[in-house]
Amino acid sequence: MHNNLTQNMEFQAGDIHWNVSQFGQGPQYLIAFHGYGQDAQAFKHFSEISSDTYSILSIDLAYHGKHTEFPKGFLFNREYADIWLSALLEAIGQKTIGLIGYSIGGRIAMSMLEWFPNRISELILFAPDGLPVPKTYLFLTRTLLGQWIFKGFINSPQIAFSLIMMGEKLKVIKTKVADFYRTEILDASKRQQLFDTWMAYRNAIPSNNRLSKQLKGNSKHVMCILGLRDAVIKHAITRKHARKRFPDLQLIELDLGHNLLSNKSIKHLSSYWNK
Repeated sequence: MHNNLTQNMEFQAGDIHWNVSQFGQGPQYLIAFHGYGQDAQAFKHFSEISSDTYSILSIDLAYHGKHTEFPKGFLFNREYADIWLSALLEAIGQKTIGLIGYSIGGRIAMSMLEWFPNRISELILFAPDGLPVPKTYLFLTRTLLGQWIFKGFINSPQIAFSLIMMGEKLKVIKTKVADFYRTEILDASKRQQLFDTWMAYRNAIPSNNRLSKQLKGNSKHVMCILGLRDAVIKHAITRKHARKRFPDLQLIELDLGHNLLSNKSIKHLSSYWNK
């Protein structure tokens, strides 16, 4: 590792400085993308069972952690991701690297693998978003009408609260999930963070066809950890799509909910991980 990379570091990609926290001292590097509402510390517990194998470079996503005061209108598209990945690899003196992602971070990681297969050595997914990508997300972030509605929700969240209540009454949304949604949009700052984050990563949408084609003849280790009781990332649907997308998938299914990076969840995972 270069001398300029410490337990906490920054690197510059374009005009933006990114914060990185390192966990573990293993010989293999992993870039880690946390879930919505978390920060780079999310992978601390995972590092406790993988430190002999991995050095985890955990990134604060845009509008999270030390990046809460991030440039407005930031877009993590393929062009910027190329600059970003090149800068990070140069900082650590590597040509290839592995990826690990949780929830929305899993979707970002899958997009990175699709965009830059020759620079990604392996992929580890925890309850990944994006298998498949919800149509509501695509409408709100990638259509002009959806963006107009989504932006208005920051100052006028009443419609969103009504839709959540309706979904709960119709039993389309479980009460636990509805409570999670309500908490996440409770105040204007949280609604702004949701809007900024979803818009920032709206182009990180992995394609089943492109990713499958790129992995043919270019086999990579792909592991996916799912919670059997996950109410946010549906287990059965995610498992089905993961198996289609990654033919040589290593699948681990735990009798847990969505928070697969908690200390309790990692203790469950350790019995599988250390086999």
